[in-house]
Amino acid sequence: MRKTNFSTYLRWLRKEFKLTQQQLAEMVDCAISTIARLEAGKELPSRKIFMKLDSIFESFGIIYDELWMESVFGFKSARKELLNAIKNGRGEEIERKLEKFRCLMEECEGDNDEEEKRENMQYYALGHLISIRKRGLSVEQFLDEIIQTYELRRKIPDFNDLPNIKLSLIEFQILYEISEAYRVMGDVETAELICRGLLANDFDPRSPFVIDKYMEASFALARVCMTKNDYSTVKQCLEYIFSRYLSDKDTRTLLHSLMIQMDVCESFGDKKGATIIQNFLNATKELVEYMNRLETKI
Repeated sequence: MRKTNFSTYLRWLRKEFKLTQQQLAEMVDCAISTIARLEAGKELPSRKIFMKLDSIFESFGIIYDELWMESVFGFKSARKELLNAIKNGRGEEIERKLEKFRCLMEECEGDNDEEEKRENMQYYALGHLISIRKRGLSVEQFLDEIIQTYELRRKIPDFNDLPNIKLSLIEFQILYEISEAYRVMGDVETAELICRGLLANDFDPRSPFVIDKYMEASFALARVCMTKNDYSTVKQCLEYIFSRYLSDKDTRTLLHSLMIQMDVCESFGDKKGATIIQNFLNATKELVEYMNRLETKI
């Protein structure tokens, strides 16, 4: 990490969210002179202060991901990997990421304050619950345990208040899983309330996690509303998901790469490979055209 980069970024974030140096110092629990030195580029933050700053700005939906210290980056990377594994839902992958995360928790235990320890435990507990849910844990017990996981740091909010509450990434994911548990239990109204609250939750629009947030919450809401035969809302959610998918640069890169691979197959006489890719591209084109024409009858 270069001091000038971090100092500029920190100063910009503080002003962007209309915080004084004094207010930020109180949130971090450090001296105002420390914040002043950091913003002036005269020193780098300690690991404890960096993680505290990172946690504060994460609540606004902004993440600082520049590599600077292996112990910090390794932990942040492990959090991200575990969260992605939870979202993907593959049991073996979750177990691997849990073990890596557990080892890091043990290594850094003495460096973390109580708040950070509780947040790390939320990541670990959520991964563990998702894993044992797949192995037969009842949805009722899962719901009880996951609510307790959320409350490791603060009391679970009234779901009506979700649009106005600053949520960390792990809190957002926990609430997403809670909504899914209510849906499975048949409490569609509560599931829908949570999904709509997550969609309306105010993440900073510059955050790289905004699109993922809307994609996840839109998918969950579509599934809930399908249960209610609310096809109008389902259509709106799916239209957003498909529009994001089709405009995603990674999707375009994949399709373009497949075209090149098809040319390679043809060049080497691999007719089967070329045909499979061509069929996939044709089916994708037909699907896009179908979704663009689709009109749901309500």
